[in-house]
Amino acid sequence: MFGRSLSRHSRARRNDLSAMSLPSVLLLAAVVATLWIAARSWTLPAFPGRTDFVLMQLSAAWWSTAVAIESIVPAPADKLLWAEMAWLGIVCTPSLWAFFLWSYTRGELPARWRLVLVTIGLATWAVALTNDVHHLFYTAVRPVDAEPGAALVYSHGLLFFAVTVYIYAFMVMSIVVTASGIHRATPAYRTHYLGFLVVMAVPWAANAGYVFGNLTLFDLDPTAFSFLMMDGIFYWLITRRRLFELLPVARDALLDAVPDPVLVLDSDGTVVEANPAAQALAGDHAAIGRRLADLPGLSALSAMASAMPATAPGPLTLDCGGSPRSFEVTVVPLTAGGGGREVGCLLMLRDVTHRRRAEMRLEDTVRRLDLARLEAEERLTAEQEAKRALNGFLSMAAHEFKTPLAIIDGAAQLLLLDAEVKAPGMLPRLEKIRRAVRRQVNILETCLADDRLNDPAFTLRRGRLELPALLRAAASAQGDAAPGRRIELDLDDCPERIMGDGPMLELCIHNLLNNALKYSTSGTPVRLRVREEDGADGRWLALSVADQGIGIPDNDLERVFDRFFRASNTGAAAGSGVGLNMVRRIAALHGGTVTAESRLGDGSVFTLRLPLSEETLCEDGMAGMPAD
Repeated sequence: MFGRSLSRHSRARRNDLSAMSLPSVLLLAAVVATLWIAARSWTLPAFPGRTDFVLMQLSAAWWSTAVAIESIVPAPADKLLWAEMAWLGIVCTPSLWAFFLWSYTRGELPARWRLVLVTIGLATWAVALTNDVHHLFYTAVRPVDAEPGAALVYSHGLLFFAVTVYIYAFMVMSIVVTASGIHRATPAYRTHYLGFLVVMAVPWAANAGYVFGNLTLFDLDPTAFSFLMMDGIFYWLITRRRLFELLPVARDALLDAVPDPVLVLDSDGTVVEANPAAQALAGDHAAIGRRLADLPGLSALSAMASAMPATAPGPLTLDCGGSPRSFEVTVVPLTAGGGGREVGCLLMLRDVTHRRRAEMRLEDTVRRLDLARLEAEERLTAEQEAKRALNGFLSMAAHEFKTPLAIIDGAAQLLLLDAEVKAPGMLPRLEKIRRAVRRQVNILETCLADDRLNDPAFTLRRGRLELPALLRAAASAQGDAAPGRRIELDLDDCPERIMGDGPMLELCIHNLLNNALKYSTSGTPVRLRVREEDGADGRWLALSVADQGIGIPDNDLERVFDRFFRASNTGAAAGSGVGLNMVRRIAALHGGTVTAESRLGDGSVFTLRLPLSEETLCEDGMAGMPAD
């Protein structure tokens, strides 16, 4: 086959003994070109099968060099030596070529298989060099004639034919692999693979012509020339299409597996590759081989590709068959060589249509919430203004009502003095008038106190208080307002004097007593007890008001001090839900607390605790209270 592959006579042209022949010069020139191609191929960006491609070129160069030297040397023994030297290239070139095509079209083969090929080549080479011992390759060798430098005629042994079958098997493998690549390739690259097949047919045609048709090149076997020519044409095909620089065919399967659209553009903006998802975006228009700007569905990407950003600043909307879709676009520049020469770019599109729609819905919801918040703030401002106006009116009304109520109470007192002598029967009615007046005064005082407590500038007016006298007066006033009811005082442990805001503390006691009298049955006493207690932070005043009334449900006990809250079992009893809340706020301003203990149906106990320290009261006394 290759080299000296037949046992027939060669009509070789006689070599000149003093200079190289034209075939040898051409062969050596082709070897130099092949070595240059191998060096260029090695400096290209890594591509599948690069090592096999370079080794194949070096192997073909070895083979051709041996053929050239064989044609130059005149002695038959020297010619035989170089014919044997050529077998390393003869065996390795077709097998490395087949491995390169496999790696290039189907993925890189493990390095151990390349080692097997080289090992077989070296073993074949060693057997050829030792042919004189075993004659497995050449059984006989003789010159064509007696002239100096005459070509040799070889008779082949069994191992020669076995190696020939081995070599032809790899050549058939090369054709099968390339043909399968045509089936897998996109239309834009099918002509590229057809070119591969045409180039691969050159060594077959050269050797077949030499074997069966007496085809020679300068009276030599043209197979070595054909392999060198195949290397050059193959390198030109690939560099012409820039396939090493842009898109190795081994990556086709990866692109097909990516669900997002991916396009590869050359430096002119022409689509050289597109995965199925990208071709679907182009619709009925074939994307590959056309400029991106000419594709209706993808033309908006052309300006982005020319700008070469790393990532688009925001989603890009494309019209996909009348349905707008949003994509995040990433542009990856593709460069070649150490100089960073741009040869194209990779466009990766990520479909974010559903996310973009969700974001738009979220933005619309946020916008509506902002409008609702602004409307609520406006309503709150209006409500606060109305509340301030109402509080101002109530304060004014309370002050205005206090004067006529004082006149009525004074007149009732005068009538009582006169009725004791002249009309004793009028005394109950006059007392009723005075009780009604005091009740109204207490309500007004509560309203005025609540208004003052709501003022951020409010401060306590502290002074020394005669506590027993204050308690007796409050109990007497509440007793007068509730005839037939008894208030029991336990003041044995009561301190004589404390520091505090007298009107505010008096209001607390009035509210606690009034609350106890209101919700306890007639005939049961209300007990007011005052004592001193020792605490970890000093001495405290404990003022408790206990009744035997209806009690407070457990679910309501935690909220009984909330503003405007009334227990669920109060029924039709009059009340606003302000009094107990005011007691808590006044206690907090004094640095104290108020607590409630109750059992439904058995009564309640409210305990007001105040510090007895005469130092300045804490200004943060209400800091831990919930906002009203």
